[in-house]
Amino acid sequence: MILLCGATGALGGRVAKRLGDAGVPYRALVRPSTSADPLAGSGADVAVGDLTDPTSLTDAMADIDTVITTANAIGRMLSGSKDVSIRTVDGQGNVNLIDAAERAGVDRFVFVSMAGLNEECARLAPLVAAKLEAEKRLAASSMRVVSVRPDKFQEVWLSPATGLDPANRKARIFGKGQMEEALVSTDDVAALVVAVATEPDPPAIVEFGGSERLTREQVADVMDAAYGVTMKRSHVPRAALRIGAGALSRIKPEVASLMGMSLYADTHEIGWGAEPLLSRGIQPRTTTDYIHAQASGISTGHS
Repeated sequence: MILLCGATGALGGRVAKRLGDAGVPYRALVRPSTSADPLAGSGADVAVGDLTDPTSLTDAMADIDTVITTANAIGRMLSGSKDVSIRTVDGQGNVNLIDAAERAGVDRFVFVSMAGLNEECARLAPLVAAKLEAEKRLAASSMRVVSVRPDKFQEVWLSPATGLDPANRKARIFGKGQMEEALVSTDDVAALVVAVATEPDPPAIVEFGGSERLTREQVADVMDAAYGVTMKRSHVPRAALRIGAGALSRIKPEVASLMGMSLYADTHEIGWGAEPLLSRGIQPRTTTDYIHAQASGISTGHS
């Protein structure tokens, strides 16, 4: 039996669908304020609980062999929610979940983290710092841990929310915009999460990205061609990213995290590729394909 935390989110919902389609028995942890309607027909056993409430996790852990967590606060925070924070969900919330899983004798814990996780990046971004602390706590646990570390998600980092807005002909470039990134599809991450949760002997760390490497400037070029526009490009200097990440870390940690992660990505070469996907039979969707599908109004979901 698998316990899935974050099952109603963008990534968790895709993981839930894949588990249901494969007939894998799982329980979905759903917050009291969240509707479980999206899970209808998926075969999920629904448990009500919240990472911020340790006592609510005990019953959810009954008879669980594997925990998968995709839960995070930053999406809700960027959407304007005031009832969550990186500190309470990604920080203490993950610790609560790990503690509950260990007490229940869970064998495997699949934690969705992020590529490039290290102390330097953690100093720049509160979200990264919370992920790093969770990984440290997991390393000290008795469970078999799989840290899934994807590159940035196409659906987020190719959107107006992060400054790429072809409809309004605007493109925000972080720093110099000359470092390559291997943006990855949320669907492909979901497929990999399900694979490592169910295969016999997964590695402890799975760090990966998509199969296409593009700089932010090259992404803007692809968007110009796909949408038939010429976007006005504005650069956010590295100094501004660094100052903003520091100044906003307490009052707007979600924005500080985006700025810090952008600065780190603009100053470091990536060392991961698509092999963890390809070796599991997952054909990654390219950044270019995603952009052209969006420009054509075609659904971007795929298997």
